[in-house]
Amino acid sequence: MTAPTVVRTASLVGLLALGCATPGASTVAPTQPAPAGAADRVHRLLAGRFDSADQARSSPGFSPIQVAACPADVPALGPRVLYVEQARMDAPDQPERQRVYVIEPGQPAESGAVARVFELAVPGSSVGACGLAVPPRFAREELVERVGCTVTLRADGPVFRGTTSGRGCPTTLKGATYVTSEVVLDTVGFRSRERGFDPGGTQKWGDESGPYVFVRRTPLPSP
Repeated sequence: MTAPTVVRTASLVGLLALGCATPGASTVAPTQPAPAGAADRVHRLLAGRFDSADQARSSPGFSPIQVAACPADVPALGPRVLYVEQARMDAPDQPERQRVYVIEPGQPAESGAVARVFELAVPGSSVGACGLAVPPRFAREELVERVGCTVTLRADGPVFRGTTSGRGCPTTLKGATYVTSEVVLDTVGFRSRERGFDPGGTQKWGDESGPYVFVRRTPLPSP
């Protein structure tokens, strides 16, 4: 069997699909331990503007990607909803991904949270919504949940670490049948890694050397 072609890709869901094995260019700065209500803290840490420009300059092969995440209004999905756009920094008005994340309490609620992932039923709509004066608003029927792609997060000292579960997140990209996503999240930003595998467990796409490193470029929202 010929060796698969590995294509580098970034994701928040994974968060984003959210990921790990840190390049030398960045470290996760310490933060305070997670308070009661980890879902509230994860929701706050994910909101803002981030990019991987520092990593792209220091690590050949990693692209400069920007991520914008802002609170969204989806009454049917609860109080912790984020609209997220991911785009190349040289084409900020042409997002490669648009997602809605719903952050819910995990078990135990003091240290655990889950991030449900939704796609927009009409791709391309709401581009630039995080730059508007009012939060983007969606009806439930405008969103399609990526069933099996939920990311479970746990407080690990000063950071949150999250992963998808097993082979439950489906894909058809480049011959892969399932996606795994990993994320490490703190006040400085997040590290995200997403990889696609075929039924035999052979990696078909995704970076082999480590995660994308996204640095926060806006102040942390007030609690």
